[in-house]
Amino acid sequence: MGQIPMPGGWSMAAMWLPMCGQSWLGAAAGFTLAWAGMMVPMMLPLAVAPLRRYRAALDGAGRASLLTAAAGLAWAATWAAAGLPVYLAGAAVAQALLITPALARMMPVLAAVAGVAGAAWHLATWRRRPMHPALPGPPVCAAALLHGARLGGHCVRRCAGLTVALLAAGIMETGTMACAIAVVAVESVRLRER
Repeated sequence: MGQIPMPGGWSMAAMWLPMCGQSWLGAAAGFTLAWAGMMVPMMLPLAVAPLRRYRAALDGAGRASLLTAAAGLAWAATWAAAGLPVYLAGAAVAQALLITPALARMMPVLAAVAGVAGAAWHLATWRRRPMHPALPGPPVCAAALLHGARLGGHCVRRCAGLTVALLAAGIMETGTMACAIAVVAVESVRLRER
């Protein structure tokens, strides 16, 4: 992904803007697909324990594995869908930075503040007991999809601080991704212990 030199001596990732000849819709779709390809596997360890609990609650139901898979797909779809508002917000900020050089000069400081605030928010919520969405009634596919979407929505909200920190630090940076993966791994171990 290319970089755009900005006032203040830093570079903005070009992922927030359409490439030459690409529409905004195409850019949003491309970002959302890349987001899904990155965030779903990275956050998957957090879904394992709740999906195992769901599978155990369905024990005895003839299609427990199929219903658990449906819930997992809905969880993944929720994470994928979260990429669109992230892109829209990032594209709006990128446009503002391109037309307002004074704001662009302040962006490294603003990104550091957002990153620290996001990490602090995530750590503050980490200590709270994780919510376990209520298990659905009869084991039907629609209930499994709804359960997975609720689980995904909870996971997206729960990881909002981590996501803000990740975006502020540079979502495509290898070190940033390694730190985020380490945080998710630690949290997934903590969830399994419950």
